[in-house]
Amino acid sequence: MLLPTSVEAQSKQPKQPLPVQPSAMETSMDVPTSFHKYFGQRINNWRDTERFIAKTDLDADLNYDGVINNNDPQDGGAFEATPPGLQVGVGEMTKVIVRVIPYRVDFDGEVVVTLELAGINRSNAKGEFGSFDEEKSSTGRIRVWRDSSRKTLLLDSGDPQRRYVEFATQYRVYPYNLPNELPRSVYVEGVKPSDQYVGDIRLLLTCSHRAPGSSPETFAESRKTLLKSFRTSFDHILFTVLPKPLPKELINGNAEGNWLKAASGK
Repeated sequence: MLLPTSVEAQSKQPKQPLPVQPSAMETSMDVPTSFHKYFGQRINNWRDTERFIAKTDLDADLNYDGVINNNDPQDGGAFEATPPGLQVGVGEMTKVIVRVIPYRVDFDGEVVVTLELAGINRSNAKGEFGSFDEEKSSTGRIRVWRDSSRKTLLLDSGDPQRRYVEFATQYRVYPYNLPNELPRSVYVEGVKPSDQYVGDIRLLLTCSHRAPGSSPETFAESRKTLLKSFRTSFDHILFTVLPKPLPKELINGNAEGNWLKAASGK
C-alpha cells in the first residue's frame, strides 16, 4: 500500500496538537520607563550637565567571548534590555562592570548610586507581580556579590530584605571619593533557574541627587521624582538563569575572570 504523498492527502491526516507555549510579553520593565518617565541620558546629547549628575552604564559579557568591551555593541545596548538578556547558569558567576561617569566635578550636593533587583512578570504588560511570593515562585533567582570570593553579599532576588543597596558619596566630596565608595564591578551568581520566561530578572543601576539629611528609606522613593535641576540617570541588564552554564568560546582563556564557578556551601 502506498502512503499518501499529495498535499491534499496529507491534509486529511489527523494533526497532532502542538504543545501550548506561554506568550512572553514585552513589558514596560524591559526599559527603565517603569522606574522613571525619562529614559536615562540622551544618546545624542549625553553631556547634559544641567539635567544629569552622571552618566551610568552597566556592561557584561553578553556575547560570551570572555571579554567585556565598552565599545562592543554586543556587550551592551539592546542586548541588555532584550530577553533573554545575560544568561548565567546555576552555580556560575559572571562579572558585571559598573560605570558612573560624573558630568560635573563642582556639584554641590549628595550623590547616591543604587543597585536593585526585580522580577519581571511577562504575562503582564507592566511586568509586575501581585506579591513577592508570586514573584519568587515564578522567576529565577540570582545573587549579586561585591567580590568574586563571595565575601560581601549585596543583593539577593529571593530575599525581600536584599533587593536594594545604595552607595552614598559624602557631601562636598563627590566625585573624588567615588572610586572608594562604589564597586567598579559586581559578580552575579545563578541560584535558581528561570521558571516560565526568559529575561525575568532585572538588575537596575541608578545615580541620583539626594538632599542632605534625607534618610535612605525616603530617598528610595524620592529619587523617582523629577527635579528641576537634576534628574536620575539609570541603566539596567536583564538576566535569565539556566539549569547549567552555556558553552562558551573564551577568546582570551577567561583571563579577565568574567566567568567563574561559584564555590559550593553558600
